[in-house]
Amino acid sequence: MSDATIMRRRRQAPEYVATPDMAAFTIGQIAITALREEGGLSVEILRRHLARVASGQEDAVASRVSPDMALGALRYIETSLQNKVA
Repeated sequence: MSDATIMRRRRQAPEYVATPDMAAFTIGQIAITALREEGGLSVEILRRHLARVASGQEDAVASRVSPDMALGALRYIETSLQNKVA
């Protein structure tokens, strides 16, 4: 069996959590949490916090963001940055 055959599909968030409004809410909640915890904010800090919530490693209740919301916001950021570069 080749590596391509056994690769898992990338987890997808429900469509409603990847809308621009939901992504903005999610990113805002994570930004507030990051500012409170780290005293600063960058794209990398946002990505790190979102990735931890999406994977279940960070307390989603504290930031009011579910794992699906975090995953949707990560995808939205990826897409937005790719479109800006293109």
